[in-house]
Amino acid sequence: MKELVVGFLIALFVSSYIASGAPVPYQNGWTFGNTTVGPDPVTEVNADTFQGEVLDSHTPVLVEFYRPEDQHCEAMKEAVTQLANESQGFVHVVKVDANSNAPLVQRYDVKSFPSFVLFKDAKAANGISGEMPKKDLENFVKRELDIPVT
Repeated sequence: MKELVVGFLIALFVSSYIASGAPVPYQNGWTFGNTTVGPDPVTEVNADTFQGEVLDSHTPVLVEFYRPEDQHCEAMKEAVTQLANESQGFVHVVKVDANSNAPLVQRYDVKSFPSFVLFKDAKAANGISGEMPKKDLENFVKRELDIPVT
């Protein structure tokens, strides 16, 4: 009987919390409590997955080379995530941890962080580096893909 009462109280608390409209932190893409929280739209790639995710892609890929401890890389997280969400279908956005993928950093001659390299047709097309507003990063991608910049 005690378990039944505790279960009822938990269910009552959860349903009143959901009804309040407060976000519920789920990471599986389910809609719960009027909030959709999906998986990170920016895919983490490494030396083993780079070929399949970037070079074999039929869609242009924007690769962010970053260092987790770098404040400029941290500052770009939100802009990169927003760009990934807004550009679904036009460009795929991935990130490479430079600390654990030195061969990729050297191969693409990345000198500063964050650095962004756009890949088209299995080739590095062009790159840009540094902390910048999302609009500047978006305009870089649009120019490289011959999409009108607004």
